[in-house]
Amino acid sequence: MSFLLPNLCGALGRPIRWIPKLAHSTGLALMLNQVLKELRQAGDMDFLHGKLVQLVIDDIGVSYCVLFDHDGRFKPADGDVAAQVRISGDLGTFLLLATQREDADSLFFRRLLRMQGETATGLHLKNFLDALGDPPLPSGLRYTLERLTDLYTLHCVEGGLKARHDQVQSAQGSY
Repeated sequence: MSFLLPNLCGALGRPIRWIPKLAHSTGLALMLNQVLKELRQAGDMDFLHGKLVQLVIDDIGVSYCVLFDHDGRFKPADGDVAAQVRISGDLGTFLLLATQREDADSLFFRRLLRMQGETATGLHLKNFLDALGDPPLPSGLRYTLERLTDLYTLHCVEGGLKARHDQVQSAQGSY
């Protein structure tokens, strides 16, 4: 049945694209508010006050847009409004970032993640992601993300896990 997986990977984005953009953004805002609660309350994210951040997952055609309001909380926002910072990449790259298998700096350096918009805010956000280390994810969510990353990398990335590992190793050697 593994011969069906490449088609399954391509089809993954179809039902996700049917969900309204605002629903995507609402889910992301709720998750970020919970996962980053201590950092938000400590003021570590104040550099994002009043900023609109958009995440675009190119290969499945989905985007998320959140506003970090002056109350220190993420709120869903209209994805059709120009964001101050726009980060784009494919699903596999975002999974690698979320599970901290690769740091933000190397993903941006290799242009697997791309940033557009306000340079100062984008640089601050990239440095924040690098300094974050292991995000404070609940164990169930961490486990789910790890398994999803394994499956996606093995079956949906061209050449599978070995190709991704070789790509990471060669990029690390080129610094």
